[in-house]
Amino acid sequence: MPSTVKREIEMVNKFGHQDGKGIWDRRTQFNEILDERNEAVSDLLFKTIGNPVGHHFLDVGCGGGGTTVRMANLVSSNALVTGIDISESIVSLAKENTKSVNNVDFILADAETYEFGGTKFDGVISRFGVMFFSDPIKAFTNIHDSMKEHAFLTFICWPSRKENEYFYNMTEAVLKHTGKEYTDTGTEPGPMAFSDNDYVESILSSSGFANVSIETVKTRLSAKMTPEFDAGLHMEYGPSSILIRDAQPDETMKQKIYEELLSVCKSHQEGEYVSHDAAINIVSANA
Repeated sequence: MPSTVKREIEMVNKFGHQDGKGIWDRRTQFNEILDERNEAVSDLLFKTIGNPVGHHFLDVGCGGGGTTVRMANLVSSNALVTGIDISESIVSLAKENTKSVNNVDFILADAETYEFGGTKFDGVISRFGVMFFSDPIKAFTNIHDSMKEHAFLTFICWPSRKENEYFYNMTEAVLKHTGKEYTDTGTEPGPMAFSDNDYVESILSSSGFANVSIETVKTRLSAKMTPEFDAGLHMEYGPSSILIRDAQPDETMKQKIYEELLSVCKSHQEGEYVSHDAAINIVSANA
């Protein structure tokens, strides 16, 4: 078995034994490369936001602080941007990454249950950080209650798998070797939980938000990832990794899955690196 395949299989074995919080801690390892891949997504997020005015903003599921800092650069130097994330390792990374930035701070907590106290945010943003709440209405009600009247909410989530070439190609590559059909996870917390627009609108309306709009936008995900690295990443992160973990494949099947993913990644190779067509949903509302 090639050493690259062995390494990726060892990684997915390790990943498969972690709990939900551990999965988020794993993102720390890939934070920089995922931020690079999602740069075009961030561009769309901040294009939608425009030029926000206010004194305090919240970044939900802030990761390593990339979007938090970008928001801080967008608002007044006297304004504060607070990032909140459930992963201790990723919040530590965010603090380390932003030592030289004066107008950001970070909270290690779950936005679903955290008591924001008397804080009233002028705006709330998130890039792929709101689809994992165990009780979305409770979470968004909590967020809504921490916002000023008419404050804006703007977040990015994934549309359905069939609308998204990026996820569709990768998950089909896995399913080809597991002997299983794709099962829509519906509204179960996870990457695709907010793929139904009516469901998202009902959550936000039930949580007190108004003027809900959802726009599906095509984009391209690009980073300095070789096909080998990209295939390995999909084995342990995102919807493909969930299918692999659920299938409980033996070593032979894992090797076949990796090679199938590698073939897909090579078909999207541009020069040395891989670039994928994708679709995102941009969701906007007001408190």
